[in-house]
Amino acid sequence: MSENALGTYLRARRERVEPQQVGLRPVGLRRTPGLRREELATLSGISVEYLVRLERGRDRHPSPAVVESLSRALLLDDDARAHLAALADLRADLADESDVVPAELLELMDTWPHPAIVMNRFLDLLAVNDAGRGLHDALGLHPGDNMARAFFLGEHATDVYQDHDEIAEEVVGNLRALGGTDVRHPRLVALVGELSTASDQFARLWAGADVRRRTNGCKRLLLDDREIELAWVTLEVAAAPGQRLVAYTPRAGGSPEGR
Repeated sequence: MSENALGTYLRARRERVEPQQVGLRPVGLRRTPGLRREELATLSGISVEYLVRLERGRDRHPSPAVVESLSRALLLDDDARAHLAALADLRADLADESDVVPAELLELMDTWPHPAIVMNRFLDLLAVNDAGRGLHDALGLHPGDNMARAFFLGEHATDVYQDHDEIAEEVVGNLRALGGTDVRHPRLVALVGELSTASDQFARLWAGADVRRRTNGCKRLLLDDREIELAWVTLEVAAAPGQRLVAYTPRAGGSPEGR
């Protein structure tokens, strides 16, 4: 993973914007996709020389005004805009993170009738409540496993997850969003390197530089020839920075508990 996270992200997003999307008429032979540097510079109201410095890592702290103008020119949504703003100030945002789940939270989760888990920002599964243990055993997931690794490298993931390609985009976008500004963290570097080598799909999606901070959604699973639809919502754990609680509610196909 490049140490010039800001420049890498800017280049990746620039290559995704076609001139027609921002009201420009393509001129001349284009050897690379997306906008040219001079086009993005013009749209953003900055000099080409300054954009080159940003992309090459010679300047890593653009002003809020420059970040905002680049975000508009690159057609970034709210999540991608927040990610660019964070990368402009490369400070680790979870200095006190821990993988130890508060005991009080574990006790509370075990009183709930539906599945719930706790994960960290690298998508490591830290805890599963009693109601969700059977479900996650069936998925081959246990505390200590990495959910992104299981999803992309798991033997039966494409069979189990009925919306596999859509979920793949969410997983990668969520991993980038949760990783925050500390893109050189050894655990994130190792995970991204492993998955990029072993999964062409992950490598392609990671290179796309999408950022998706999803806090709720729905997943359809096929287990033992039975389809299970689970709505989910994510909450940050205030007592443990970096940890997130995900609670599931069955919508269709029967209850996943007690497998």
